[in-house]
Amino acid sequence: MNRLFISTLLMLATIQVPAQEVRVNKQHKFPKTVPAGNYSGITWLGGDCYAVANDKSPTAGFHVMTILTDTKTGDIKDVKNEGFMTMSDKPNRDEEGICYVAPTNTVFVSSESDGQIIEYTLVGQQTGRKLNIPSEFTTTRSNCGFEALTYNASTHRFWTTTENTLKQDGAKPNIKKKIANLLRLQSFGEDLQPKEQYWYLSDSSAVESLEGKSILGVSGLTALDNGQIIVLEREIRETPKYIGSFVHVKLYLVNPSLQNPGDLLQKKLITEFRTHINLKNQNFANYEGICMGPKTEDGRQILLMVADSQNQYKGWLRDWFKTIVIPDIDFVPTTTAPADVATLLASMQAVDDDKNNSVKINKFLSAEERPNHLKFITSPPAFGSKDFDNDSYFYEIGKEQRSTPRGVLAALDEVQWMSKAFSGSAGFVIGPEECPEIFKLVEGAKKDANEVNKAAKDYYHRERPFVHFGEPSLVPEYDAEYADSWSYPSGHTVRGWVYAFTLALVVPDSTEALISRAQEYAINRVICGRHYKSDIDAALVEATAVMCRLMSNEAFQAQLARAREEYALIKEKKRAQVLR
Repeated sequence: MNRLFISTLLMLATIQVPAQEVRVNKQHKFPKTVPAGNYSGITWLGGDCYAVANDKSPTAGFHVMTILTDTKTGDIKDVKNEGFMTMSDKPNRDEEGICYVAPTNTVFVSSESDGQIIEYTLVGQQTGRKLNIPSEFTTTRSNCGFEALTYNASTHRFWTTTENTLKQDGAKPNIKKKIANLLRLQSFGEDLQPKEQYWYLSDSSAVESLEGKSILGVSGLTALDNGQIIVLEREIRETPKYIGSFVHVKLYLVNPSLQNPGDLLQKKLITEFRTHINLKNQNFANYEGICMGPKTEDGRQILLMVADSQNQYKGWLRDWFKTIVIPDIDFVPTTTAPADVATLLASMQAVDDDKNNSVKINKFLSAEERPNHLKFITSPPAFGSKDFDNDSYFYEIGKEQRSTPRGVLAALDEVQWMSKAFSGSAGFVIGPEECPEIFKLVEGAKKDANEVNKAAKDYYHRERPFVHFGEPSLVPEYDAEYADSWSYPSGHTVRGWVYAFTLALVVPDSTEALISRAQEYAINRVICGRHYKSDIDAALVEATAVMCRLMSNEAFQAQLARAREEYALIKEKKRAQVLR
């Protein structure tokens, strides 16, 4: 059902531009004037001058290249590498995306190793300024970070996204897991602060085989003057013996200015093409960089693209350059129903790495040590009482939130692992592989919270609000599963509070962010229609009681000490990455 839904949504959300309106020029190589490199991003500096990122240069910086294009066809006539601009002894940061900012006459360069987007002067000197990256991007997978970066002076916005799905948002596609990437398209203002964020769903793999490799991701963005953005999706298909390998490139157009922050962006296909390795042809080109260039004589926009040859890997690959010429396109998306977004998120979250089930988690509290809910939680509001009227009021307020970006987050919180939900606020990825001692601590405390909550729910037997009112919830696919379980107190909420409280003991600097996230997590249960406000209020009282017992438990204290030691190592590692 999930794959069918995603396929249907993509068919409805994707519109094609007639092929005759787009000119796809041949790719070219210039071995005499462009040395072998790892060219990963490109931006136009004006005239015939471009800055090109190199993800494996000896030091941080960028190349400056002269690229001549034909004013009639937009085709490339000549490319010359004018030199590498650097005034730093700092090593390359796996620098991928690059964008020119005319108001400051500087470039910003994104990195996959440290997850930062840093400003440079045009002679390669770091200025000390950088974009303020939102905390959710700390869960970026290794070598799957900010490969795409663009800026537009007309809209005064930077845009970036990760190459692959964040850990907290779902699984990563591969040759056996033929799923899409669910990405966050993030904007920044000229004050370098984060602004709007949207969801973007890539296409899934076109490879039928389960052998070899498939690398699927977004490798480039270019922002147009009219607020639209071109997204470069590409799939690298690597066969076991290389013959038959290909790169499939697709250029999509999105228009975030006509959708609400938090929406799933609809997209329009501009063009697509493949490059290959076979017995007759070796034009395989992994295009990672794209930017706007000049316009043709008839006013059409030239897009320049650059491929990463991995330093002309094994003599098979070349440093290719290519242009695509597009007409003015006004893409007006139709309204995406919030229910579709919620269903999509639920579907994507259902495909997970399942690694949260890969380790044994022990509870800390014995049955005798668990707090007795009868001594501190009162009965839920009776039907027809003023307190129930208050619950009904907040239920209606929650329904109004479902059509907003907050509704998207509420749907996501319903289905994602709790470790993913709180990783961003903690400031690091919470998982059995990344931080096993911290993971054992928070998951063990969560189990204790669940035991206390189960006893209370089984005692009070309160019907859930979406059942009582006879209405679908925000994520109706799971209504049947929830219909036979009880509402008071909220299980998700008590587990969320205990998770946040426990993490705050390990990471005190993140206390405010964790408490804010737990409160948000609780209110999302009301927005979903799974719980009344009195359910989440009682859950906070319940979580407080659980934490009081845990704090006096010797096993919990011992695990807490191990978790703190582990976090000290994580903190030192993060500090070392920033200083590199």
